[in-house]
Amino acid sequence: MKINFSPELLHIYGPFGIQYYGLFIALGIIIGVIAGRYNRRFKQLNLEDKYLDIIMVSTIAGCIGGRFLEVISEPLLYPHWYDWFALWQGGFSILGCIIGIIIIVPFYLKKINVLIIPLFDLVSIYAPLCQSIARLGCLVAGCCYGVTTHTIFAVIYTNPDTLAACGVPIHPTQLYSSVTLFCIFLFMYFIAQHKLTKNGQLFTTYLTLAAAERFFVDFWRADRIMINEYLSFHQVVALCIIVALIIFQYILSKTKSK
Repeated sequence: MKINFSPELLHIYGPFGIQYYGLFIALGIIIGVIAGRYNRRFKQLNLEDKYLDIIMVSTIAGCIGGRFLEVISEPLLYPHWYDWFALWQGGFSILGCIIGIIIIVPFYLKKINVLIIPLFDLVSIYAPLCQSIARLGCLVAGCCYGVTTHTIFAVIYTNPDTLAACGVPIHPTQLYSSVTLFCIFLFMYFIAQHKLTKNGQLFTTYLTLAAAERFFVDFWRADRIMINEYLSFHQVVALCIIVALIIFQYILSKTKSK
């Protein structure tokens, strides 16, 4: 399959423009926000007059965390301090977005008297759906591209402005991630939210699955920042998250109350 899209959907002025990945991220957030409102947990949390503010704060926190992890993992791409803030030029780490939200948002939730873990449980049901849609933007833009391959799944980018290797067959790792994350969403929506009843179990299950997705798909990505001969920077981060969450899940399983 050949892909001939430019990473930029619409050029505005100078360095400013609307990127395909940004469009799909926004689309994923909108769909996730709307879907979450119809979940019974939403009514239990009484979020009607606070929901949009929480989404706004979470989006900002995700941008901060995603950009921060991207900058420290690939510092050579951002040689000047002002490059850190040029968000319109792209460069976000999904794991960084998740970490940023986990660290920053609870402070805001505590301030407005919203239960932190129950809300994170609700968000965990729809977060993989948002990520799945966002990854389609990566596929169109050519970022997060895979290594060369001659399998039937290979894609070939033909636009010279693409971020991927141009003119050679490569693994569509963005599509691998998108499909895997959508399967995680189906599991969280149809099974996990009905089986996992203790506060925090949905949240930790989602994080474990999301980190595992990044760990395994990373083996086929061509933009890996290697720590050693076998593992990339993001794989090490994912492993740390998985280990911490397995321990936390064990602690939750030993508690008696919901």
